[in-house]
Amino acid sequence: MFHAAATHFSSRGFDGVSMDDIARAAGVNKAMIYYHFADKLALYRAIVGDGLIKMSETVGAIASGPATPDAKLDEFIEVFVRMTETRPWMPAMMLREVAEGMPRLDPATMVHMRGIIQSFAAILEQGRQLGVFRQVHPILAYQSVVGPIVINAARERVAAQPERKNQDFPMLVAISREDVIAHNRQTARRMLATERAESTDK
Repeated sequence: MFHAAATHFSSRGFDGVSMDDIARAAGVNKAMIYYHFADKLALYRAIVGDGLIKMSETVGAIASGPATPDAKLDEFIEVFVRMTETRPWMPAMMLREVAEGMPRLDPATMVHMRGIIQSFAAILEQGRQLGVFRQVHPILAYQSVVGPIVINAARERVAAQPERKNQDFPMLVAISREDVIAHNRQTARRMLATERAESTDK
């Protein structure tokens, strides 16, 4: 039921999905859904909240851990990339939600999104204090790090469509998770590198 709802919401948006659609996809009686969730909005928030809670807990542990800031950044990126595998509906749902002004995310859900950003900002600050990262605006850096991962996940959804399989289109080529992780790590490190580190690389 949860997976069926998540898949439908990510493909068709909140307004494009009915509880009947979800019940049919899940193979359950609609009354069963209402037994667990008050309404469609409650189900939607539970799905988004599930992803955000897991991410918030994971990146919070990374930020407070003993690793170096650059190692924490690497792990942060890998966690986000792996999330697109374990919860493939999250990138599409969040992209759509942000584009629409986040009208369905209540304060209880937003707390977990705030936790993710705060943990990322903490990693940046740790790196700045140690002279590993330069001073950057944490929100702009967050967008620069997470944005490409989310966009790539959306690209992969298009590429996975059966009708796209035989299309000779460069944007739809297969890219391994390892390559995605390595590329985004390298890009993030270059963005955050201090002037001294940049001159050393040259």
